[in-house]
Formats: sequence, structure tokens, C-alpha cells
Amino acid sequence: MKRMITFLMVSFIVLSFNGLLFADDNPFGEPSTVDVVGDILVIRPVGFIELAFNSLFFVISLPVTIPLKETKDTEEWLIKDTYNFCFNRRLGERISDFPFWFHGKRGN
Repeated sequence: MKRMITFLMVSFIVLSFNGLLFADDNPFGEPSTVDVVGDILVIRPVGFIELAFNSLFFVISLPVTIPLKETKDTEEWLIKDTYNFCFNRRLGERISDFPFWFHGKRGN
């Protein structure tokens, strides 16, 4: 019984340190093929559709933004940021690496 407990403890210790073997070797380097294909087939088309809807929302919001003199901010938020995300990003760049996306920061 003592031998079995020792074997299990040694196995647990050895196997618990193997997580480092699965770490990403190049986390900030070139994007992987999966990132590029996903960007081409999913993210860019969705971004293009979002740009079309945001342009429509910008035109709809003009009666409110013109009297408030917030047209430039609304244009930047609805159109320019979406355009930059869709067309000015490197191919395969992770969404979380984009400056204003999901972080509450604006890419000024």
C-alpha cells in the first residue's frame, strides 16, 4: 500500500508540471493559419456587415447628434472604428489585440 501511494504521488508530481509543454511558443508573433482562415471567412465578413448596419444607424442618429454637436464622435465610434477593425487590421490579428475592442479603450 505504501508503494502504491508513493507511486501515485510521484506520478501526480511529474504529470502536474507538463502543462508547460502545451504553452504557446509564439504568443505575439505571426498569426497561425487558423487565425488567418477564421479572419477571412468569419470575422471580416461580419465586420463588413457591421459596418453597413453602423452606417445606417449613423444616418438614423443624425437628427439627435447634429443638435448636440456630437456628429464627429458618433462618426468615429460607429463608422471609423468599425472600418479600421474591418480593413486596416493585419490579417489574422487577434480581436483582443485590437486597441479599442473589448477593453473599454478607444484607439485614439
